Amino acid sequence: MPKPAALLPGVLLASLAWPVAAVPETGGAQKVPDFSGGWDRMGALVETYEVIPGHVGAGPLLVDPRHPHVNGSRHLTWAPALDNPILKSETLAKLAPIAEAEIKGIPHIKDEGHCQPSGVPGILNVRGAFELLQTPTQVTIIHPTDSQVRRIYLDVPHSPNPGHTWYGESVGHYEGEDTLVVDTIGLNDKTQTDRFGTPHSDRMHVVERYRVARDHRTLEVQFTVDDPGAFTMPWSARARFRARPPIFEEQVCAENNRFVGLVFDGGRPTTTVYTPTAAKPDF
Repeated sequence: MPKPAALLPGVLLASLAWPVAAVPETGGAQKVPDFSGGWDRMGALVETYEVIPGHVGAGPLLVDPRHPHVNGSRHLTWAPALDNPILKSETLAKLAPIAEAEIKGIPHIKDEGHCQPSGVPGILNVRGAFELLQTPTQVTIIHPTDSQVRRIYLDVPHSPNPGHTWYGESVGHYEGEDTLVVDTIGLNDKTQTDRFGTPHSDRMHVVERYRVARDHRTLEVQFTVDDPGAFTMPWSARARFRARPPIFEEQVCAENNRFVGLVFDGGRPTTTVYTPTAAKPDF
């Protein structure tokens, strides 16, 4: 659990569309919103983020309209619109070869294809459902894909030196009766930011706002990414989910990911995709 320290300034919260809800002044305990249960991704294209309606700031990478996401001769094209002003020149240089390969019919490998964690905000963009568990001190997100687990610690400050890990250090608090705000730092640079393979640095800072509908049928997550190492400016997006029973099948990448055909990986086309393997047994 994070150690006591000064809280980071909430500079990113102002860029999101929802107003900050005031804590009730009745003197009673604040009602905690219920996010528990299973949630399944929904939207027009469930592996890309969406633009936040009414948001006037920078948005996420979207599919290039010149190369729409439709059935081609070999695969579905995932080519991003590279004219998005959020991309620094060095980020664009890394992303362009991936996009070019996609247009040629060579798909790129996502983090899940390497049996690696998806990170933040990438975990919001994984196809399929997840389960959300709540306790008074922690929110836990469990994704069936490789049994990924993300922990969000409630009402505590960030650690002075959280280091850099796959999911970083996430601390959160409730606002009003329908919103959970999550602040994440300490992320490594090994994950992809989105479905297109956009890289990021270990300076990335993500603020998410989870908002559940009153009837508990839908969940919307609006988030802002601030990474001066990879992007020219902070940008915001959203992902939406529908409620579903929290019953999931295990999905284990390492069981059957030895050959996937011709793909773009490690900056080049290849037919060999590595699967993380321990050099020594644990027993």
